[in-house]
Amino acid sequence: MGRLQMTCMAPIAFPFVWFPFHFPTHSLKGVPMTLVPAHRALTGRLVAAAATLSSIALVAPLAHADEAHLDPYVWAQGGRIEIGAWDDDTNKLHEPFYRVFGAELGEDPDFPFSIDEPGIRSSLNGLTFSLDLDAGLQAWNGSAFGASTSSMSVAYGGSAIGTAGGGSLSFLVGDDFHAHPDFTLSGLGGTDPAPGIYLISFTVSSVGYGTSDRFWIAFNLGMSEADHETAIEWVEANYVPAPGALALIGVMIAGTRSRRRTAGQ
Repeated sequence: MGRLQMTCMAPIAFPFVWFPFHFPTHSLKGVPMTLVPAHRALTGRLVAAAATLSSIALVAPLAHADEAHLDPYVWAQGGRIEIGAWDDDTNKLHEPFYRVFGAELGEDPDFPFSIDEPGIRSSLNGLTFSLDLDAGLQAWNGSAFGASTSSMSVAYGGSAIGTAGGGSLSFLVGDDFHAHPDFTLSGLGGTDPAPGIYLISFTVSSVGYGTSDRFWIAFNLGMSEADHETAIEWVEANYVPAPGALALIGVMIAGTRSRRRTAGQ
């Protein structure tokens, strides 16, 4: 039924870039920004987009989800929920913005089709948030993800939702919040699922905040790590937009239209 694990979080370390102006640090919630000089605080999705173009290393993941034990990390910026990646091995923030996570089914022989990883982290004490599961389970066919006849359930605190229709689970953040929902894969009609790589997606919402970007978890059942990695890379390339790219493109298009109007006058 899922478990809530309490651990001590270490200070968060970000990759930083120098900006010649200051950003308001009060807009970052769930992140101890007292540890970060104001002139280096990375805020604003458009700024992240500009930084991406000038230094792709700023926002590119340092390692894929299956190369480290990474949990989704729920925090807030500018009145909006954001999803980062928390490294359980180092007990530090791995990346402030992260969208694709990995997990290995079959590690427990007594429960070969269930796992309570990845967990969920947050430092937004007192916040109640909803983990919103999208309907539909996808399976990897070797070159892309497509609809699967299998299904996956997600359970926590006596409640359960599934990919058959989607649904939401509620979480209340306390000190050193670290929750572990149970993920269980089932084949068609409740049979044992076939080996493969399976994909589900979520958003996180909370009253008073904008909903997070969608993030994905790719579960590996009996396939090679190379196949798992390839599948994760496919999701990153095909489902995840470049951070802030759409906003930056919008600004560029608006500027082009303005120049055209000026030239036509």
